[in-house]
Amino acid sequence: MNHSVLIKAFTKALATVLALSALLIAFPFVEASAEEQKNIVITLDPGHGPQKTGTNGAVEYGGVNEHFYTYSMAVYAKERLEQYMGVEVHLTRTADNTPELMERPQTAADLKSDAFVSIHINAANKKAGGTEIWVPNDSWRPEIANNSRAAGTPILENIVNAFDLNNRGFKTSNSATGATYPDGSPADKLTVIKGGKELNIPVVMLIEVAFADNKSDYEKVFATEEGLKTAGYAIADGLATYYKLSLIPEVGFVHVSNDELRLLGASDEQVGQAFTPGQSDSWDKTVTFEQGTVAKLVDWGWAAFHADTFEYGYIVNGTEIYNESFTYETEQPVLDAITALGGTNGSRFYGELDASLLNIGENTVQFCLKLNGGELVEVLREYTVIVTEPVTEAPTEAPTEAPTEAPTEAPTETPTEAPTEAQGGSCKAALPSAGLLALLAGAAWVMRKKED
Repeated sequence: MNHSVLIKAFTKALATVLALSALLIAFPFVEASAEEQKNIVITLDPGHGPQKTGTNGAVEYGGVNEHFYTYSMAVYAKERLEQYMGVEVHLTRTADNTPELMERPQTAADLKSDAFVSIHINAANKKAGGTEIWVPNDSWRPEIANNSRAAGTPILENIVNAFDLNNRGFKTSNSATGATYPDGSPADKLTVIKGGKELNIPVVMLIEVAFADNKSDYEKVFATEEGLKTAGYAIADGLATYYKLSLIPEVGFVHVSNDELRLLGASDEQVGQAFTPGQSDSWDKTVTFEQGTVAKLVDWGWAAFHADTFEYGYIVNGTEIYNESFTYETEQPVLDAITALGGTNGSRFYGELDASLLNIGENTVQFCLKLNGGELVEVLREYTVIVTEPVTEAPTEAPTEAPTEAPTEAPTETPTEAPTEAQGGSCKAALPSAGLLALLAGAAWVMRKKED
């Protein structure tokens, strides 16, 4: 085999090896990317239950047993966590059951949870107060202890700051019975902590929110539903901080300016201004015009809202009209106003409604904002448009009176004197009458002869 053949074969083999290497390198990155995109799974454990009620330290102040409070705070924590993107939340129990201690972390492990958080209430001597979090010891799988402290830090800060409580920090406790982990190191005392660590859940903690038998703690945290909600939200927001979660963008309407409704003619000239309501929006919401006098109705203003996408349009007498005739601009002053109002999106709008789409008579017109492809439709303005029949003029009317009056009377008297004699004597003036009489007499004689 000559050298050129060897070189070609080597080059081909090298190319194959490099291609396979590239594939082998690429696939782990694909796996890592998929792993990064999976939801964070958090299992919340409302401590105790109806069969094992926990402390009744709040009863003296008119409160109830621990298991009611822990369940309520867990539900609120779940509610808040589900407002974040990329998180899946579970509870270990319902309001009316009491799982065994080891069942609780086992539930979290079965769900492949990233965190197991058990929520409890403390009690001591009516003098002790504040918040503390129990985490695993660092004798075995120390990374779980480190993760748990890191995740618990923002939770602890949130609860303490929300209620102005004493910060009692992190607690650990080794088994009093001499139990050990597989490496022979001391096991944790609390069953749910020990179980979570043995099941290799990355974050494991037990939160003692406050002391139920401390009157001050009780009144701040447990005496009202708002306090329980605040505590649950503080736990959730702390976990969101640790996992760098972002809130799901809210979809909703924030504000619409009260600018004006313009009436335009056929050449886009302004022929009327239906209203400029100002901040009170106190116009009568009725627009009236004669058919043919208005070509377009134009809604003008700006709006702020929470949505990724938006579309302006009209609903006229129940029929949706969403198309390219509705325009908007994102001018900087408008963007500044949107930010000031807490909106995440918005624009100046210019909505044109073709007047030919309106019926003669009364019409209901709704100028609308469709958010996130129709997930939410907000009516920005609603008004009534009354279109009247065009007035056509009849031809000019005939004169209401007869022409000038006829002469009121015939001449009252005959001429006083006969005409003066014509030239040549009076006989010539009498001849026409005599001739006429002769003709009539002749005609009468002829008629008689015919009858005979």
